[in-house]
Amino acid sequence: MWKKGMAMLLCTAMWLCLTGFAGLGTEGEDTLNSLMSQLTAEDVEEILAENRWDGMVLAKVDSSVSVRADATTDAAVIGRMFKGDAGEIVEQSEGWTMVQSGDVTGWVSDDYLAFGQEAEERAEEDVPKVATVTAQTLKVRDEASTEAPVIDLIGMGETIEVGDEQDGWLEIIYSDGNVNYVSAEYVEVSYDYGEAKTIEEIKAEEAARKAAEEKEKRTTNLGAIAASADDLTLLAALIQAEAGNQPYEGQVAVGAVVMNRVRSGAYPNSIQAVISAPGQFGPAATGQVAAIMASGPRAVCIQAAQAALNGETTVGTLTHFRRAGGIDGIVIGNHVFY
Repeated sequence: MWKKGMAMLLCTAMWLCLTGFAGLGTEGEDTLNSLMSQLTAEDVEEILAENRWDGMVLAKVDSSVSVRADATTDAAVIGRMFKGDAGEIVEQSEGWTMVQSGDVTGWVSDDYLAFGQEAEERAEEDVPKVATVTAQTLKVRDEASTEAPVIDLIGMGETIEVGDEQDGWLEIIYSDGNVNYVSAEYVEVSYDYGEAKTIEEIKAEEAARKAAEEKEKRTTNLGAIAASADDLTLLAALIQAEAGNQPYEGQVAVGAVVMNRVRSGAYPNSIQAVISAPGQFGPAATGQVAAIMASGPRAVCIQAAQAALNGETTVGTLTHFRRAGGIDGIVIGNHVFY
């Protein structure tokens, strides 16, 4: 109650300062000054923080907290708030708060939410700050000094992530870890809060992450293998015979299958021996590969063969392929690799 009263007092004082204490009278002005003198700098900051966070909350977690369909731990989880996420207060009930954040509106236990001054203090630790340039052009300097060299210029309205402020200078933090400085006088600083995510959004992001990891795993360079010009032509001819009408990724995959066999130790250790092995590659047995070698493989197939020789792969270390269908594996074009 005291804080609310003092907050009202502070707002009143600010308004009166703007209006020049008009109509207040000497006695009233003295009373106001006396009350204002009771406020410490910490009191003012706390009151301002309470006002900034009026109707807002910040997730009080190291990782994430469940957002539920109802105000009970038995209710379904419809989303999650992560560290640094903020939201608007919709409703409150017996230790629970209904929060609207991003595309999520649901209930979060108050044990995992920060309000008012606590939210302000936690935001300082958990939430990155961004600065919006208010000058026509903002100079980025190598050090926190007007004497320091200008190394970049930022236009009005652009935003940059910033760190601590000291003596009127803000740190600019780059993704590579470098730190430069801009004058705090020509920017407006705000928090870059995150937003809650729906369960569907979380699942989609997880699927995308796994797909990216899988792609990285199967495209990691396996190391070049020395080969002659004849080996290159032979491999390119096989690629054309097996995958000449397939996407480039599939052509590299066929070349990678051959090279994976050469590396494996379970097959012959030369390109010629792998391709000519009985019962392995039909086009080699029928003479199609030899015919393509005689006329010269297409340029794109030579490119794919060279990529495979250089260690590139689109199927990891897999050693087999066949027409897609009836077997699990990596499907590229009309082939499945396994």
